[in-house]
Amino acid sequence: MLLGIKDLRGFIAVLLVASSCAILGCDQHDQIARYTVAKPELVDPTLVAKANVPAAAVAEQQTLGLIVPIGETSWFFKLTGDNAAVELQHDAFLQFVSSIKFSSGPNARPSWTLPEGWKELPGSQFRFATVRLPDASSGEKPLEISISTAGGEVLANINRWRGQLNLKPIAAGELAATTKSLQIDGHEATLVSLVGTGSGGMSGAPFAPFAGGSSLPADHPPLSSAKESTNAEILYNVPPEWTAAARNAFSLAAFRAADGDQQVEITVSSAGGDLLSNVNRWRGQIGVSPIDAAELASVVKRIDTLGVAGDYVELVSSESSAKRETILGVRADAGGRTWFIKLKGNAELAAREKPRFEAFVKSLKLP
Repeated sequence: MLLGIKDLRGFIAVLLVASSCAILGCDQHDQIARYTVAKPELVDPTLVAKANVPAAAVAEQQTLGLIVPIGETSWFFKLTGDNAAVELQHDAFLQFVSSIKFSSGPNARPSWTLPEGWKELPGSQFRFATVRLPDASSGEKPLEISISTAGGEVLANINRWRGQLNLKPIAAGELAATTKSLQIDGHEATLVSLVGTGSGGMSGAPFAPFAGGSSLPADHPPLSSAKESTNAEILYNVPPEWTAAARNAFSLAAFRAADGDQQVEITVSSAGGDLLSNVNRWRGQIGVSPIDAAELASVVKRIDTLGVAGDYVELVSSESSAKRETILGVRADAGGRTWFIKLKGNAELAAREKPRFEAFVKSLKLP
């Protein structure tokens, strides 16, 4: 059932005040059901200027997100963009998420009613689907809702979103005061509205400037020498043999190493989840059977990263595998967040890149 406009406005006001004060990878799945309903009223964001909204507020970014935990995974419905533009879509966003239905069984998949004028775009490796909203103003890039699924607790994921907007993390006791609970097809869900000055994790957002003054876009060529780099949330030394790669919705940095047809990818991300569940998720990605808590200690080493001692595992698929792969994975708790540094790809190339990966991990630090 849709929230009343009065209740919604009250909720938004509370969240914006709280935000001002305080100021995940998926493959494409089954066919998504699509329907058509009445087109929600859209307002041209340029009208905001006529309402005398301060310029600083227009420059801010807003994330309007819904998290629906089902079993050990969570579904994420996230709208991020210019604060004024997203603010105008609250009613339409609620109309959309209130229509969501999930299939039954352990592999639940969502379907929804798509408002008239909204467009569903194909899924990708890291998104189940993307929904594009109509362009309400000429010359402005349309807003998009990303739909994805990953692990981690609600608090950890909300703090990840807060970090993307340069907001400080909140404690568990603050969660109820800064979010709203909804029932989505019988599942308890959490709705949040956040306003800040970061990128909001928007796809295609550029890296922040280097410490040395240059910038590193997603398609930057290999660096000539290892150099301390930053994306505003982390600092690191990039091996000259690695090439910067396009980031996904969850990664804060991404690189690639290749030798002919062989390739490995390296990512840095911040999410949630305990060590055992993440190790077993990684094992599943390369066709290795899960382990229990008693076996975990025998496969975990320690490595220094981000100013703390992180947990480090090396996972290799069996020699009989048609595609033999390796995952080098590190998990560390630092700066109030959980960090993951991961190398995945061809086992032979991964063995060659292992020393560079470990040096990269040790170079990571918080600004």
